[in-house]
Amino acid sequence: MTGQTRRRWAAVLVVVAVFGAVPVVLAHRPAPAAGLAPAALRDRITASAGRAYHGYAQSAGALGLPPLSHLEELTALVSGTTEMRVWHAAADRWRVDVLGPGTERGLYQLPGEQYRWDYAESQLTRIVGEQPLRLPQAADLTPPELVRRLLRLGAGDRLEPLPSRRVAGMVAAGLRLVPAAPGTTVAHVDVWADPASGLPLQAELTARGARRPVFVTRFLELTLAAPDPAVLRPPGRTPGTGFTTTSAADVLAALDRWDSLTPPDRLAGYPRRDAVDGVSAAGSYGAGLARFVAVGVPGRLGDEVYGTAARWGRRLTVPGADAVLITAGPLSLLLVRAGPTYLVTGLVDASLMQRVAADLAGAVA
Repeated sequence: MTGQTRRRWAAVLVVVAVFGAVPVVLAHRPAPAAGLAPAALRDRITASAGRAYHGYAQSAGALGLPPLSHLEELTALVSGTTEMRVWHAAADRWRVDVLGPGTERGLYQLPGEQYRWDYAESQLTRIVGEQPLRLPQAADLTPPELVRRLLRLGAGDRLEPLPSRRVAGMVAAGLRLVPAAPGTTVAHVDVWADPASGLPLQAELTARGARRPVFVTRFLELTLAAPDPAVLRPPGRTPGTGFTTTSAADVLAALDRWDSLTPPDRLAGYPRRDAVDGVSAAGSYGAGLARFVAVGVPGRLGDEVYGTAARWGRRLTVPGADAVLITAGPLSLLLVRAGPTYLVTGLVDASLMQRVAADLAGAVA
């Protein structure tokens, strides 16, 4: 290579380095103060549910939850990175695509029904009816959805101001939610939102004792405008495409037929509220971010989930029952087998879960 050629390549590398550094510099340049009090920002976030937008979001979890049987998608969501394309026109008209190497899975929400599209399998599934009881999915982890859910849970918790930050090219106002309820594993939740519309742009959840956030969700690109209606329509049924229909109501009815799986009226001193109206097999307990949910898991499925959890978790000493606890960052997951099997999960500490396990064992003794 001649000296002139080396100089040309050196110039090319300099240009590449400069242009490659531009996004980093822009993302970290100081953001002007948004001048919005935390309570006012919270109110704007709450009121932003009808705001239309579309963009590219990313969530990243460091919870390290093991791949539990029948819960693989959930564990992947909280223990890895999820890339999402989001189109939101209204509360009942939106689409979230999860992107992966060589694959794409889409969730389409239309009034009264959902469609799941698996690109790799060419499979379209229609889900009819509301789904008040289901496992978390990627659409729940976009910044707007997760932030509003956490603010609802922590409605009475302390709010603190945070410096403004640039997110997806926008100057975002910040607030910190500090839980007041005892028993939660969450130290604080940091939120940044567009001060004008209130749309949440980024959230960071930090566990007690942790120096860095254990879960982050944020927009990398965002447009505050309605998406093209055509993008909200699920793929049509064509030759070679599989198609099935299921009813959310049927799933709930099947679960509720197991009367023996109804959680106790009280757990760890907290009264039970039905997590879903009319479905006694799922109960909600606690307050604020120290809230947890107990669900009865029927028959062989319960045995399979418990068996997988026992290989990864810590066994608890509970008279009259088998119990295993898995802790992953702020998330606790408890399996108790005392005749029926119960799954309990929440952002709560191990001492509270120990009391829950004892109460579940005592309730069926």
